Amino acid sequence: MKPEATPSRFGVYVHFPYCLSKCPYCDFASVVAERIPHERYARAVVRELEGRAQEYGRRGVESVYFGGGTPSLWEPECVATVLRAVDELFGLLPGCEITLEANPGASDAARFEAYLEAGVNRLSIGIQSFSAPVLAGLGRRHGPEEAIRAVETARRAGFENVSVDLIFGGPHQDVRGAVEDARRAVELGPDHVSCYGLTLENLAEDVRLAKEVRRGRVKVADDDLQAEMGERVRDVLRAAGYHRYEISNYATPGFESRHNTLYWVGHEWVAAGCGAHGFRRLEDGRGLRYANPRKPDAYLTAVETGAAPEIEREVLEPAALFEERIFLGLRLARGVDLEAAARETIGEVPARLWEAVDELARAGLVARRGSVVACTDRGLDFHTEVALRLLP
Repeated sequence: MKPEATPSRFGVYVHFPYCLSKCPYCDFASVVAERIPHERYARAVVRELEGRAQEYGRRGVESVYFGGGTPSLWEPECVATVLRAVDELFGLLPGCEITLEANPGASDAARFEAYLEAGVNRLSIGIQSFSAPVLAGLGRRHGPEEAIRAVETARRAGFENVSVDLIFGGPHQDVRGAVEDARRAVELGPDHVSCYGLTLENLAEDVRLAKEVRRGRVKVADDDLQAEMGERVRDVLRAAGYHRYEISNYATPGFESRHNTLYWVGHEWVAAGCGAHGFRRLEDGRGLRYANPRKPDAYLTAVETGAAPEIEREVLEPAALFEERIFLGLRLARGVDLEAAARETIGEVPARLWEAVDELARAGLVARRGSVVACTDRGLDFHTEVALRLLP
């Protein structure tokens, strides 16, 4: 059995905002575009990376993630251009995990082969469901057969690391449907499965599906039904050999997402592109987070005129970093080492925090192994409530 993949120690995130249509539940920085400025956008991303390299220095990259939007719409040569720039500026280390998100509707074999040749070695395919009514309710343009074909095409193209995304709790879905989606995903044999409950609250923007639900025009699963769906889906995935290493992520051993885990353990990453968010540590123990414009035109204009492509730059004090390490680290099934997190931020773990850990342990929501605190399965389902009890 392969050991669990180690978190990337330093990564690069590149956001590609263009889509063929806007899903009604999506709050990511994305726009519908009939004509995509492939090369112009690639030049802007490279130019931003050149500026970021002056801040971060040459570090050695262990993961690159192309998110979106629909990155599988980007011309493979543009992806290759960006990866060459990352290598020249930071250095791609041997074994670097390079992920590209793909939609089933843009998954012809030649294109997947071109991405592999460009350097991508991991595909994350946004299937969401194998039910035509559910896909329609989520505003997805592909059908069940295209979803199956996308995974099969990725394998034929030579990808040895394939992840699929599922969403449960959406319109037209019941518990049986959620279970069936998980079973059909397992039959395709992906190495990794991300399985999310539909979320329509506390998003970056008020999405169309949330408005329709409030108006009573669309019905989605309530909290209790969604919890039941999640429990049944977990049973299917575990029976098939996938272990839950994060709240919504499952993998066969060794295929955990190294890049996403980077976020949850508090490591640094460079971010480039419209709507991208990056993080780096400062020499005085504080942290710096920055965010780029969510609109492509604003981002492109800023980069091309030599302006800083940011709409937000926030300095985080050690206490805030410690709280983040708790909140994000508890997303992982392996938990968070509170003493290690404190040493890197505030110095020592407050005594009150250990008292709160003991209370949560008695309630069956966390387990403690020395200084490591991890949510139980039940605790992961109530992650936010558990984390808030521990935040100093």
